[in-house]
Amino acid sequence: MVTTSYCRVLLVLGLLALLSSCSATKGPVGFWSEHRSDAALQPHGPWRAYYPGPPRRLATRERFRHGRVVGRSRFYDSSGTLERTEKHAKAPAGVLSITYFYPNGRVLRTGQARIVAEPDGAHFYWFGEWPVYSAAGKLVKIEYYETGKLFSVKNI
Repeated sequence: MVTTSYCRVLLVLGLLALLSSCSATKGPVGFWSEHRSDAALQPHGPWRAYYPGPPRRLATRERFRHGRVVGRSRFYDSSGTLERTEKHAKAPAGVLSITYFYPNGRVLRTGQARIVAEPDGAHFYWFGEWPVYSAAGKLVKIEYYETGKLFSVKNI
């Protein structure tokens, strides 16, 4: 009799411990997790996002280091075709190189962009020289941007 009640108490305590560990606020941890976080609960490591629906199709592939996007990010359309890539510069922070692609995989345009944190929110804009190519891969024109506005166009 004593051993049966003792076993029941241990079983209840074990279940309570298991349930309390499931409600942790840190989120999933380990190599099996789809998304990982650091100790401050900021994104850390590889992150992938998928389009909704039964065929699981990749939407984005990025890598984070303590809440900041690093390296090359890839963005796909709903059919799985690569739309653009973004390469985040180590320094200065907020500068990235972007390449847009045609559906056939050839480069459409390439250039640089900047993300600036301002009091009214974050702003994203193109700057500098942006070569534009035809679907066959031939250079068509070069566009020049200053703070996101088209400054001039040089036709080739």
